Amino acid sequence: MINQIVTLESCWHSSVPWGKTMPPLAVQILEKVLLSSSDISGYCCGIQWERQEWIYAIVCCREILYLPQREFSGTKLVEKATVATPVFQLGDVVEVDFSEEPARRIIQGIFSLKNNWLYAVEWRSPNLSEMASAQSRIIWLADVDLVKVNV
Repeated sequence: MINQIVTLESCWHSSVPWGKTMPPLAVQILEKVLLSSSDISGYCCGIQWERQEWIYAIVCCREILYLPQREFSGTKLVEKATVATPVFQLGDVVEVDFSEEPARRIIQGIFSLKNNWLYAVEWRSPNLSEMASAQSRIIWLADVDLVKVNV
């Protein structure tokens, strides 16, 4: 039984959570957005795949709001980049050193924090949801913790 769990944990990365084709993004990172419920604007500082849709991190009034696409509209105006271009893109396959054997995972989120990029990967299988169900399956890592894999 233990070998089956180890095999599952090492192989589940191979199907991306959104299916064969990544859904299009509503806005780019650092794009100015207008909130639908008010006249307030902000900008996108991150994106993460969650609950079968993209959730956007929007900096607005010194707070970060996590919103689905339907709650804001893009302006196509991108803030001047104060941070370097991200090393990885959404959907990239990377190796993460979680244990003795590096594990392959898919970048499911990107977030800009204090002029650095963080990348979201799943640290445990979505099929093992009954175990530690209160904990998130996603972990945010810096680019130095990841190695790009050509698939």
